[in-house]
Amino acid sequence: MRIFVLSCAIALLLSVCSAGAALTNAQRLARGLPILPPKFGRSLPGYARSPTVAGVKDPSPSSAPPQTITGRILVKSHNGKSLGHLHNMASGINGVNFGASSADLHVSFTTSRSGKGLIDIQAVDAAFHGPHYIGTTSSHTLATGSSTAVDFGNAIRTPVHSPPVPAGQHNADESAIWTFDPRTHELKVQYVNPDGQTAKTIIAYNIHDNTIFFVGDIGAYNAAQVHPDHHVSPITFYLDSAVKK
Repeated sequence: MRIFVLSCAIALLLSVCSAGAALTNAQRLARGLPILPPKFGRSLPGYARSPTVAGVKDPSPSSAPPQTITGRILVKSHNGKSLGHLHNMASGINGVNFGASSADLHVSFTTSRSGKGLIDIQAVDAAFHGPHYIGTTSSHTLATGSSTAVDFGNAIRTPVHSPPVPAGQHNADESAIWTFDPRTHELKVQYVNPDGQTAKTIIAYNIHDNTIFFVGDIGAYNAAQVHPDHHVSPITFYLDSAVKK
């Protein structure tokens, strides 16, 4: 008989505890019961829960603030071989410096807030007279299947997404044509044609006369050249020895 009574008491207690656990904290307080402890490991609707490290907040989805970065521009061939840095010459920006590092051009730029926007690149120790931005210095239409080219050199500062802007008697410049990848440090170029349309833009290099310029189609450009010494190869730019501020 005692065992039966004890079993009934335990069952009743468990039933009361179960019912109490199902109550809201407001209902529990009204009945004189303690509130339930908070439950962890749940995500609010519409939010994904990610693990955190003690003392470190979850990364913010907002874009990173702009940073000013300085360094030299390293030139690499299409197979990734380093050719040298941009040459700092009294006549302007062009060609690769194969000599002492003291002749390397040093540059500075500020990244975009999105990390993908077009930016200006400024020469900070130019051996030449201004302008001191790096960009295009002639106005032509680049396109797939076209052999046209656009000159590379020191340019005036121009607005983002602007077509070539008149700069002097013969020049038509664009400067805000670059994007910077903070992971690889690659600098890519995006030329805007005179009609305002963006064009596929390839950095071309003629090793025979050590010149750099831009084309829309390497194959079409080379096919239009009579002499093999005028043939070019694609190259890439990278920010070397980058310093963030």
